Amino acid sequence: MTRGSWTATIALLIFTMGTSIVTPLLPLYQREFHMTDVQVTLLFSTYSGTVAGSMLLLGNVSDRHGRKAVMIPAMVCISLASLVLGFADSVPLLYLGRLLQGLAIGGFLGVGSALIVDHAHMHRRAWAAMVAGLAFRLGFGLGPGLAGVVAEHSDEPIHRPFQGHLLLMIVAFAAILATPETVSRIPRAARAAAPRARRIQVGVPAGQFRAFALFLAPAAFLLGFLDATLLSVVPLYMVRELGVTNLAIVGLVGFLVLGSSGLTPLLARNVPPRTAVLIGTSAGAAASLLVVAASGLDAAWAVVVAAGAIGLLNGLTLQGGTTICGVSVPIAERGKLMSALYMCAYSGTVPTIGLGYLSDAIGITRALGVFTAGAVALALFVRLVGGRAFREVVPYAEPRVTAS
Repeated sequence: MTRGSWTATIALLIFTMGTSIVTPLLPLYQREFHMTDVQVTLLFSTYSGTVAGSMLLLGNVSDRHGRKAVMIPAMVCISLASLVLGFADSVPLLYLGRLLQGLAIGGFLGVGSALIVDHAHMHRRAWAAMVAGLAFRLGFGLGPGLAGVVAEHSDEPIHRPFQGHLLLMIVAFAAILATPETVSRIPRAARAAAPRARRIQVGVPAGQFRAFALFLAPAAFLLGFLDATLLSVVPLYMVRELGVTNLAIVGLVGFLVLGSSGLTPLLARNVPPRTAVLIGTSAGAAASLLVVAASGLDAAWAVVVAAGAIGLLNGLTLQGGTTICGVSVPIAERGKLMSALYMCAYSGTVPTIGLGYLSDAIGITRALGVFTAGAVALALFVRLVGGRAFREVVPYAEPRVTAS
């Protein structure tokens, strides 16, 4: 990869750390601000509600105005989020910080990944795409991992992790300012002459709906559901039910869930995409059983093991799903199908709000039992119903033009 690819990778790694710092701090927020379980899960999910829309809108903007024209404002936004959360003394400020994080990551993640690939040499672009995926998943994982350590040894545990990220953003700004732009700004006249280019492309292409609705959509939803539950409900469960007092262990769970999935492309690059989705969903749901079993065993280590396994398996699901989207439709349809896949994944965070309600009503251990039952049911649906509807991956082939 080129120097531009590496500087953009540094910026992406630091940027994504800021969005997931909140995970090991959730038990502290609950204690400090007297929040119910549903308020905590709603705080976590608030972020996801703003991601999808900003990702779809700003990805299109970057194609017309340039990558950095979107990325720099997004970096300002994530810095403001860390500033707000780094000094937050009320619940409304926590929600404001999470909203700003969602807006920021939606504007940076896809565009930042594209900038890394843009700078790579043509024969290294597949490798650059894999590095981009590894960087953002590792960044997401390092956020809670480092935040747990900082919070555990800090006199202001709910503030210091975000203040530290604010300082790291100075390095990210320097890296991105040193990275050359790769997309020329489209003149206003050219944009007016091609209004179709301004349309936001999202949806399922004709002929792909059945396979998407029965196979890819529920698999992506399950991925998001597993991720979100381990990052929002499980930290409360570890502190209250398993007696974990070391926030670094809570942060380790977040690191394993998010960071280990970045290793999947390196470990399972030759697994066929349909098989990857089937293995990832089935084994991931099975691994969630360990989370509930931890209560009976009185063993926090079971949650740590489950987090590592679910992280790797979710990476397998994501790898298979994105590969299917990439090869099964023409290039003009690829973006909107990929966007639909990610929207399904982010929508998987919504049920955690329901788990919060259940936790307040029947207890957190029983609520996690419902989570496990739902995960297993979704995995069975993907395997038994979706697997039959989508029996093989058929790569799209451009129609041949024959001379008359």
